Amino acid sequence: MSTDRAISATSRRATYHGLLDGRVARFLNIRYAAPPLGPLRFRPPQGIENEGGIDARMPGFAPPQQRNDPPAWAPRGAGFQTGEDCLNLNVWTPAIDGGKRPVIVHAFGGGFQAGAGQGSFHDEPGFVARGDVVLVRPNMRVGAPGFLHLAKAFGPEYAAANRGMLDFIAALEWVRDNIAAFGGDPDNVTLAGMSSGAFTISALFGVDGAAGLFRRVWVMSGPASRIIDQDTATDMAADFLARAGVEPGDEAALQALGTDDILDLQGAVLATHLGERNAPGGRTFGIVLDGASLNRHPMEGLATGCFRDHRIVAGWTRDEARMWYAMGVMPAVKDRAGVLRTVRLFCPENAEARLAALEGERPGASFSEYEEIFLSRTIYRDPAIAMLAAHRDAGGTGYGYEFRWTPQSENARFGAAHGFDEPFVFASVDRFPLANGDAGAARLAEAMSGALIDYARTGDPGWPASSAGNGYTCWDQDF
Repeated sequence: MSTDRAISATSRRATYHGLLDGRVARFLNIRYAAPPLGPLRFRPPQGIENEGGIDARMPGFAPPQQRNDPPAWAPRGAGFQTGEDCLNLNVWTPAIDGGKRPVIVHAFGGGFQAGAGQGSFHDEPGFVARGDVVLVRPNMRVGAPGFLHLAKAFGPEYAAANRGMLDFIAALEWVRDNIAAFGGDPDNVTLAGMSSGAFTISALFGVDGAAGLFRRVWVMSGPASRIIDQDTATDMAADFLARAGVEPGDEAALQALGTDDILDLQGAVLATHLGERNAPGGRTFGIVLDGASLNRHPMEGLATGCFRDHRIVAGWTRDEARMWYAMGVMPAVKDRAGVLRTVRLFCPENAEARLAALEGERPGASFSEYEEIFLSRTIYRDPAIAMLAAHRDAGGTGYGYEFRWTPQSENARFGAAHGFDEPFVFASVDRFPLANGDAGAARLAEAMSGALIDYARTGDPGWPASSAGNGYTCWDQDF
């Protein structure tokens, strides 16, 4: 029998009716922008003002996405429903008492094509109760509705390519204006996310006016690096529209596309090879340097010093790319020339030297291992270190970490793979099958989640700040 009871919070002109489970109150499916339907499907989010009584007891939609059964080892939760009316957020709070608790806003990951602000593996009530923090998890658009660059085909009204990022900003504006009524401190907001969620957060360093919406960030495998140029994004949009049979300027045809058709079409225009997706000019969804929603490259934004008062934690896993090889998504590399082809995607001028250095560091590794190590470092680790250095050089304070925990027995083949740190950072390893029964994993999760909570409260995660002589700390079984 459910022990939930009713609880309400009033902010501005709305009273939100949620549920209290005895430890934590939850308020679900709160609109922060108008439904992105019809003519608003490919437009920036439109502001709304919630009024009157708002039923916040049941979850809303996550964004439309391809739904594939996750592998047995993947973290899992209760699940979620998807739909285009997805601009909503969820709040978990210890109490509606006027307390000024640290606020953590989580941006989900999913390759800019998937993810949800509810129903995933996160144990939101447990995390919030333990840390005495307020947790906000927004839903925002992904895939073509979130990031297809339509400016050339449809004109200046479609200049903002990064609609999913603008959705996240709109959610942060709701937090600024309303979170005090839910026991949170709008002046103490920490953003946390993994992969595409982290890339979205990092992009905010290139957005005018974003600095006042948060105080610090904790990004996992998503530094301020993978920014798509306008030409690449425009070419991908042209391919998408041609496959869809939509002529440039035909807004009626664009709006008439079915959701399933959009999902099928967007998959057809994307690269599948991890190197090809992430190299300059790669076909993938992500943050576009469109000059409208993203005013400058986020690394340039950091260099200006405008964010020197914002602290940064930038993390990565040691074996970021290993999972795609272990699952057979990345093809085995048959010869040295195959490795060199991948290295040249990123380093056309010195590919031979880069590969030779890696061979010297890891003699006897297989060709696939050389490619995997190169991609892990080039896409994730090295840009994160560069991000911390740029922030430090501009007078800011940042903290780096490398996550090294690996599963036991036959699952050790995954290494410390992409995304493995997030269940530890949010203390949800009991929902991560690869960590089940591992006492060391439970201890590590307690330490890492404690570091996030401390960081949200004080700005100090508990290890030395990045400096020229101290790049990052390491988290593993023997932390």
